[in-house]
Amino acid sequence: MPLILLTGFPASGKSTRAQQLKEYFIKVSGKNVVLLSENDIVKNKLVYSDASKEKDMRSTLKSEMQRLIGQNDLLILDGGNYIKGYRYELYCTTKSSKTTQCTLHIDTSSEQAWKQNLKREETCQYTQENFDALIMRYEAPDGRNRWDSPLFTIQPDDELPFETIAASLFERKAPAPNQSTQSLPLTSTNFLYELDCVTQEIVNRVIEAQKTCMIGDEVTIPNSAEKFLLKRRYQLSELSRIRRQFISFAKTHPVDDIPKLAAMFFQYLTSHLV
Repeated sequence: MPLILLTGFPASGKSTRAQQLKEYFIKVSGKNVVLLSENDIVKNKLVYSDASKEKDMRSTLKSEMQRLIGQNDLLILDGGNYIKGYRYELYCTTKSSKTTQCTLHIDTSSEQAWKQNLKREETCQYTQENFDALIMRYEAPDGRNRWDSPLFTIQPDDELPFETIAASLFERKAPAPNQSTQSLPLTSTNFLYELDCVTQEIVNRVIEAQKTCMIGDEVTIPNSAEKFLLKRRYQLSELSRIRRQFISFAKTHPVDDIPKLAAMFFQYLTSHLV
């Protein structure tokens, strides 16, 4: 089941575009189209006032996506999807499922999105505080990132490029799953130990490198050919938080090839750092 991932500011028109896509693919391809919307899970926009509830919402949406994804028909995921690290995790799911995906960025300005928000029923509106916070936290997709590619940026007055979107999903070979995205049994008895050691070593390397390196320098990553670009100064607490998240993520995506862990964590780390 190929995936169309929508992303954009709150009240930018994502749900309207998602419905247009659903109608097109049902009519033209005759496929069974499943529309999974954040609106089906969020009954009250005040959920965005509570970080814990918002995180639970994203987790629920991701779980539903994982349950529905497959190699037949089409899944449309309608939501803010404003965290690039979250989009990376969704990409890993489609890759491990051996299916294609594309990203639609509904590029409505914040001013126009706010006007559209005010036209909604009061119970469906974002408060000014929540709206501004979501705008500030939004991490726009970048077509150079494989998890955002192929990327279609849609302006408010644009017609959707239905045929091009269809081609990107059904005429393109799905990326081959690899050890870093497949869910495999824990065949290595020391997997968790290696996971802890490898990730801690990388975090330590970045922290130590910052003592002598300048912004813009590249840091060699232990056990990997990758190099980490120092775009700014990173706090140990920030890197440790992402490391804990990755460990939880890796437990459901274990690998037989332990040397892959360093590359996996490097990709995860760079996708979660702003």
